[in-house]
Amino acid sequence: MKAEPMSEPMSEPMSEPRPDPDSDSPAMADDAVADDAVAVDRRPRFTIGKIMYWTAVCAGGLAVVGATDDGLLWPVPGVAPFYLAVYLAVICGLTTIVRFPTSLDSWIPLAVIPFLILSMFLYTSIELGGPRQDFALLVMLIGSVYGIYLLVRNIKRIRGTGFSLAVAIYHLASLVSWMSWGLLMLVFSHGWD
Repeated sequence: MKAEPMSEPMSEPMSEPRPDPDSDSPAMADDAVADDAVAVDRRPRFTIGKIMYWTAVCAGGLAVVGATDDGLLWPVPGVAPFYLAVYLAVICGLTTIVRFPTSLDSWIPLAVIPFLILSMFLYTSIELGGPRQDFALLVMLIGSVYGIYLLVRNIKRIRGTGFSLAVAIYHLASLVSWMSWGLLMLVFSHGWD
């Protein structure tokens, strides 16, 4: 007696008979359409355009930090994080506004800019010493509340629409620029001496 070859591998449980792939049964046609629909909806995570975009963003950031370290942008040492944060906020902010023009995530950091300008004018009108230091601490406290708010917004957005690196960097850069501005206010609250 000859042993007949097995038509199905033994790893699959023997629950339901599978239709022959060559048959024209409607169930098989529906499965094929469903498989094709899943395959059409899948998009690649990494594309050449995205890789080129993030390479340009990183190269620009290195140029900003390099110019800051050489003293070309401002003679005060230690402001490279501020300039890098402003650069990333501008680049990733533009990307976020183009991709999500109606989202609140795009416009909240832009609404913060007038407040920072107003705080700069208020800061210069306060006399040196304790009151200026208290104002700088208040700006940093408001910045920490702003950071918590951005974190909550990001968590809600990730649960709803998924993760976006540009929005996350935009929010992080906005927060870092706020906090570094508050730190600069605190450091120079007693004058330049």
